[in-house]
Amino acid sequence: MDPPPVYDTEGHELSADGSYYVLPASPGHGGGLTMAPRVLPCPLLVAQETDERRKGFPVRFTPWGGAAAPEDRTIRVSTDVRIRFNAATICVQSTEWHVGDEPLTGARRVVTGPLIGPSPSGRENAFRVEKYGGGYKLVSCRDSCQDLGVSRDGARAWLGASQPPHVVVFKKARPPPPA
Repeated sequence: MDPPPVYDTEGHELSADGSYYVLPASPGHGGGLTMAPRVLPCPLLVAQETDERRKGFPVRFTPWGGAAAPEDRTIRVSTDVRIRFNAATICVQSTEWHVGDEPLTGARRVVTGPLIGPSPSGRENAFRVEKYGGGYKLVSCRDSCQDLGVSRDGARAWLGASQPPHVVVFKKARPPPPA
């Protein structure tokens, strides 16, 4: 039996064919997830918008490693997925997420772009969506599964392996109306 699907804010199942904003489950906890530079302009790290009116960039989920049947495009709880922003950057690189150690602090952060020094497991880009309270939490399953939380560093909030988990909901991104 398949695990239950992940649902968006309108009660529809998340699909690998759709794009979704990742927003805090509770009001007053900042905006959606976006990309931002840390020290150098590239690579871009996954950060949270400080203004709760800003939705950030939409993401796309893809089943990781073909674990699900190719015809099943539904994103399911507790199954491995890849996540990428559905946006272009000035870095001219992939916007796929992976977990890496930040050179300055050693903190595990979610980074976009190419892998540098992959781990023996090769699972830096394996994530899961888990049901949590009134929403969902994102989990990195690089070596072992760890909750992803938001940690503040100056004016920015970065997504990384930290506690407490960042509780989120998924809002379907609508294509812009035709001009």
